[in-house]
Amino acid sequence: MELSSEQLALKERAAAFSNGLLRKRGAEIDQSREYPWDVVEALKAARFMGMTIPKEYGGEGRSFLDTVLVIEEMARACTVSARIVVEANMGAISTVMAYGTDAQRKRAADLVLAGDKPAICITEPDAGSDASGMKTRADKRGNRYVINGKKHWITGAGVSRLHLIFARVFDEGGEELGVGGFLAVRGEADGLRMSRRENDDGALRHARGRAGVRRSGDHAGYGAAAPVGLQARLR
Repeated sequence: MELSSEQLALKERAAAFSNGLLRKRGAEIDQSREYPWDVVEALKAARFMGMTIPKEYGGEGRSFLDTVLVIEEMARACTVSARIVVEANMGAISTVMAYGTDAQRKRAADLVLAGDKPAICITEPDAGSDASGMKTRADKRGNRYVINGKKHWITGAGVSRLHLIFARVFDEGGEELGVGGFLAVRGEADGLRMSRRENDDGALRHARGRAGVRRSGDHAGYGAAAPVGLQARLR
C-alpha cells in the first residue's frame, strides 16, 4: 500500500522526534525505570497524544495506520515512549470513542490530550487470555454500580488516571447480564487502589502493576469496593 503525502509527512515528523529527544533519553529511561513525564510533555506538544480522537473532541481524527507509522518511528529509539503512543491513541481511548457516551468521550479525550495514558483492566490472577473467566463483578444498586474484584498486569498502574475496567454485570435482582466496561478515574473513584508494581523488567518503565476494587477485608491491600455512577458504564 502506498502512503499518502500527509502520511509520509507524519512519518517524517515522528522520525525527527525519535532521532532527537528519544535518542538522547531512551537508554536513560531504561536505566532509571522512571516514567518519562518529560517525554509525555514533548509528545503532547508534538500532537502525538490523542491523534485518533475525533476532531470534535479536540483530537485530529487520525487512523490507526497513521498511529502505527508514528509508533514504528518511536520504537526505533525508545520502546517505552512507543508504548505510550500506543495507549494514548488505541486501546482504552479508542474503545471509549467507539462505545462511550458523548460525556464519556469528552472526559476521556480531555484526560488523554492533557497527557494521560489510559489503562485497561482485564487480566486477573485466574483469568488471563480467557477473559470470560473474570471474577470481578459490577452490581447495580440504585443509581450506581458497585465494582468488586482485582486486576493485574495493568500497563499504567500508578501512572494512568483513566481506567477502563471490565467486569461481570449483575442487575439488582442478581441476574448476570454479561461483561461490561466501566470508566473510573484514579483519585476520583473511591475504592480504586493500586497495590504494587509488577517486577517484569521492560514493562516496569511504563508502570505495570496490580489494582483492586474489593471490599476492605476481602483481600489485603486492595482497598474498599468502588462505587461508580450509572454514567460510568459504556453503552
